[in-house]
Amino acid sequence: MKKIFLLIALALTATLANPEGIYVDVELLSGTRQRAQLMGIENDTVSLGGYIQNKFTIVKIAKRQFKRIIDEKGNDLLATSSSSFTPVSSAISSAASSSSAKKIVASSSSEAPVKADTVLADTTQTKDSVPEQKPAPQPIKSILIAYGAEGVEQSIADQFTALTARLLMESGEKLQIIRKSDVKNCNDNICIQTELASYGYKSIYFGEIVPNIKTDSLTLNLTHAFYEDSLPMLHRASINVSRNSALSDAITNNKLSNQLLDAQGKETIKTKKNRTYIHIETDPDGATISRSEKDAICKSPCTFVTADTTKFTVYAYWNVDRHLWGASTNIVPLPGDTVHVSLKLKRVTPEIRILTFPEGASIYKASSPITKRSKAIAQTPEKIPMFNMGTDSLLIRKAGYHDTLISFFVAPVPQIDLSIDLKKLTDFDEIEKQNKWLHDKKMQTIGEAFIGGGAGTILIGSLLMYFAHLDYNDADDIKKDLRIPGAAKGKNYQDKVKKNKKLVDQGDNKAIAGGILLGTGAALLGIGLYFYF
Repeated sequence: MKKIFLLIALALTATLANPEGIYVDVELLSGTRQRAQLMGIENDTVSLGGYIQNKFTIVKIAKRQFKRIIDEKGNDLLATSSSSFTPVSSAISSAASSSSAKKIVASSSSEAPVKADTVLADTTQTKDSVPEQKPAPQPIKSILIAYGAEGVEQSIADQFTALTARLLMESGEKLQIIRKSDVKNCNDNICIQTELASYGYKSIYFGEIVPNIKTDSLTLNLTHAFYEDSLPMLHRASINVSRNSALSDAITNNKLSNQLLDAQGKETIKTKKNRTYIHIETDPDGATISRSEKDAICKSPCTFVTADTTKFTVYAYWNVDRHLWGASTNIVPLPGDTVHVSLKLKRVTPEIRILTFPEGASIYKASSPITKRSKAIAQTPEKIPMFNMGTDSLLIRKAGYHDTLISFFVAPVPQIDLSIDLKKLTDFDEIEKQNKWLHDKKMQTIGEAFIGGGAGTILIGSLLMYFAHLDYNDADDIKKDLRIPGAAKGKNYQDKVKKNKKLVDQGDNKAIAGGILLGTGAALLGIGLYFYF
């Protein structure tokens, strides 16, 4: 390519005071630049003219070799002549460019007088040569793809297109408007974007309107592709407006202006948020309404106010004899309007499924501080049934790891999964503190075992002493019978003597065993109390 321009530089060594064409700055795809006179652009050929040896000469080069051709006003004549579509707002400028090109071709000649003091200069000229004339800065070419009308009245789409275009022009952009159908052989935004970028458009806006039947609203999406280099920067901004009052809602509190600023990557205008009214009805009535980050809001049917602008989840639940009925739904706020929601409650049994890595951690209620006497409610992994809706907290503790406090919202859903990665302890003081707690906890456990064993032993010993007392009483009754005068050597008398002796012996054995057990139990109880406290 550089050889081509060296040929032009040698052939076009002088120009006249009254040139045959217009002065332009041309640039090849290779990056080489040249100052020349444009004689015309016809079909796929660009004609450049100049003088050599007192004779005007025209050189023709294939148009595909050029990157751009800039006139003295900063217009890209090559882009104008090669566009495969005619945007609505560029019709006048395109016609003017076409008329200018025809005049240039008509005025070209090969027999103009010579003027030797005008020389075509290459961009590689030295400081002593004629300095290059830089083209005037060209404004960024912007284009807006009109809002689509699928599922929406065409008049609404056209009005939003006009409003957006007006705001873009007021922001200083040189805007053109087309429809997707104006770009041939393209069925998606990426193809259209690539095609428009090839024609020199640096700022491309895509408008889209999405109807939302459930909330009776419209979502306006504006996607902006801005080319600084070969790859575009993409920004997408969305706003929700009421279907019944779309235009008035869009211009309220700078909503449409903020969407445009957001799409351009600029700071939005801070405005007072419009409140949204949420009206909820449930079957049956009387359900508690809440959000995941809040406790109960109201009892259905009810209406509450929110300033949120993004989608959130609302829960409804109803407790009957520890049986839970519930439902949930996602709500898209409609600023300045009311969203109506109807929920049918179903039977649910919520469970919190807690997983820890590593496993085997103890789960404690976080309602009170953990001491050596605190009892763990479960060991991970575990499922814990929940009966009360709302926010709750648990503390996870495992030897060698940091304590982890988890807060969660108990929603009326079958299962809530909580997964926790435990972090290892590295601080020496924290490790020592935890080891002391573990030691105290172990001693308390041993103490509880001794206390339990001692209590059981004392209970058995007490029972034996009681049974011994019963035997002694029976023996005393028989002894009283033996004091009645009668045949001392009779068989009945002798049987009673033997039975009396047997009862006394049994009572002695039971009393001895009971005494031993009572002593042992007392010792175990004392040891247990020592370890426990």
